[in-house]
Amino acid sequence: MNILVCFIAAPDLDKLIEEDWVIDKDLQIDTSFLKPTLNSYDESAIEIALRLSDASQKTKVSINHKALTIASTPATTILKTLNALRFKQVVRIDSQDDFRFRPGAIAYILSQYVLKHATQDVLFLGRQSTVGENAKTHLLVAERLGWPCITQVSGIEVIDENHLVVTSQVDDGQIRQKIQTPCVLCIGEVPNTFMRVPTIKDRMLYGKRPIEILSTTDFQLPDETEELLDLKVISHERHGIFIEGETPEQKARELYKMYLKERLEKI
Repeated sequence: MNILVCFIAAPDLDKLIEEDWVIDKDLQIDTSFLKPTLNSYDESAIEIALRLSDASQKTKVSINHKALTIASTPATTILKTLNALRFKQVVRIDSQDDFRFRPGAIAYILSQYVLKHATQDVLFLGRQSTVGENAKTHLLVAERLGWPCITQVSGIEVIDENHLVVTSQVDDGQIRQKIQTPCVLCIGEVPNTFMRVPTIKDRMLYGKRPIEILSTTDFQLPDETEELLDLKVISHERHGIFIEGETPEQKARELYKMYLKERLEKI
């Protein structure tokens, strides 16, 4: 079974201080000094693929897992880590374009890769990225491929070469269903699926394997009418009030007088 894990290597924006949030004339923020990271959904997708590969001897189904990202050279560090984790192949589609808010273009590239470069049985995509957060790329990829898409996936089991049992979150709980490949699986909240850390030995033996590099010029992009017109920094400042008092009892009384008394009297 061929599994392709698609992920995004995004800068760790939590490391930016307030003075770093400077938007230039191209509506960009300089993040070149930040280390690229994976969000929790992509980490879960990668770890699930590795666990399915680990269980391949038990299930008697051969798992050929690949990882792919559309990014510039900083993503190479993560790809080397995936090599060390013994992914069968890692692919970087080199891009200097701004795809932050272009899920349609990303869907075009991913679907063309599957159809023209490497046939796959299952695509894993994280629910959303830390930049853009559109949460619809997986749906657009499935639409272009003509494959079914299951969202909010929290568990996957391999039955045979052509079937999976997928557990996913729904409004009133969970649903567990047997599905036939090919399909697109959108990985949601999955407990205890932090991406494992490769050993030093595996880094030495596998981390330096070649990375397949393609270019966005190898793919046909859609004629898009969307254009990024503005970018603003959202203020997350919160106001607070210190309650004065020498003892916890005094502070509790003051809190009651200031905030709770009037509300409780209305009840």
